Amino acid sequence: MSMWMTNLGGALLQIAQADPTPAGSGAAAAAAAAAGEASKSPGTGAFVEQLLIFGAIFLVFWLLILRPQQKKAKEHKGFLDTLNVGTKVVTASGIYGKITALEDKTVKLEIAPKVVIKVLKSQVAGVEGQAAEAVANATAR
Repeated sequence: MSMWMTNLGGALLQIAQADPTPAGSGAAAAAAAAAGEASKSPGTGAFVEQLLIFGAIFLVFWLLILRPQQKKAKEHKGFLDTLNVGTKVVTASGIYGKITALEDKTVKLEIAPKVVIKVLKSQVAGVEGQAAEAVANATAR
């Protein structure tokens, strides 16, 4: 549409210049003014407005969703780094146990006498004392 407006502005300018009426007439001045306005780019202001709106939406999205998730992930990673053998924990699926061995990415949990299971370290939700909050936080992730 802006191309159409530019073409229209150029045509009006040619008509105003070729008008046989005296140069001081109002019709020629109005046509020349309309041609000058039509040849300007009307999309620049709208584009900047759209960029500002998208920027504001992204900022709100980041503040309300991404930033809290990153903060929770950092806290959980810090918790996992402090795990020790003998700590009673609960997993994200609700299994209670005592840590018998720590490996790089896994943990061995004793869930009953002489019953040991291997669980991903990232699935340890929290310490047994704060089990309800730990499981709720793990399922919210």
